[in-house]
Amino acid sequence: MDKIALNPVQIRLAFVATCIEATARTLGLSYQEVYARLKRIGAIENYIYPHYNVLHTESRENVVQDIIELMNEWESKE
Repeated sequence: MDKIALNPVQIRLAFVATCIEATARTLGLSYQEVYARLKRIGAIENYIYPHYNVLHTESRENVVQDIIELMNEWESKE
């Protein structure tokens, strides 16, 4: 069976998707709602994606908690 090789951008995007889905599950929301909230406050392009190198070394639980705290903080500034 051939292995599928992903480039660095694809790996980061898969990580972003995983973060969104895990956060949605933790909050009991749809991934669409969490995506829309993160997109609106700029968290995907200004936090999750650029900080992949650090975030992907953390446990999923820690990353989700960071994202929830970030969402609450950044949304409160809107």
